[in-house]
Amino acid sequence: MKDLYIVPECYVDTNLVESLLTTDGVNHQKGCYAVANTMKGRVLNDAFAIGVIDFDTEKTQPTYVCEFIEIAHAEHIILMKHNSKPHYLVMIKPAMDQFILDCAEEQDVSVTDFDLPQDLERFKKNTKNVNSKNDIRFKKLFKALRQNPEIVILRNILNYLKEHRYQSREEDLLKLFHPTSPCAFSRP
Repeated sequence: MKDLYIVPECYVDTNLVESLLTTDGVNHQKGCYAVANTMKGRVLNDAFAIGVIDFDTEKTQPTYVCEFIEIAHAEHIILMKHNSKPHYLVMIKPAMDQFILDCAEEQDVSVTDFDLPQDLERFKKNTKNVNSKNDIRFKKLFKALRQNPEIVILRNILNYLKEHRYQSREEDLLKLFHPTSPCAFSRP
């Protein structure tokens, strides 16, 4: 079954989210404004929703982001909750491309081993391509990065929210940002 309440903004974001979750697909949108509009739209307006967008300080953010309150953050991940709706934003800073490269460097994984360029600008050309949504090179890279601490946090957030949609608790979400503490929500 597709998880249409999970709304990533970019092709590579969609690939990563689908690689981290057990799902038949998510609600891919093109750009953070499209994610915000989809979350505010007729279908998801009052329903549970998770947006996955970049926190790119070089670009303007949708005004909808101002309606969210930060729950917790890590170096590259900010988790936010809407002030009155069952909507969450997972913001990746500065953007998904750099996040992936930083996770690979931290894990001592060479993206060139996956036939991807190490240079950020050339890497972006691959991530921005429509084919990156299903690109096996990224799927293999994400599998190699599964134990990266921030990838684990992202996977745990998505799994927890998916399993506890309307019953999520802020205390539980905060625990996900402390990988040394026992977490019942972690999935291999």
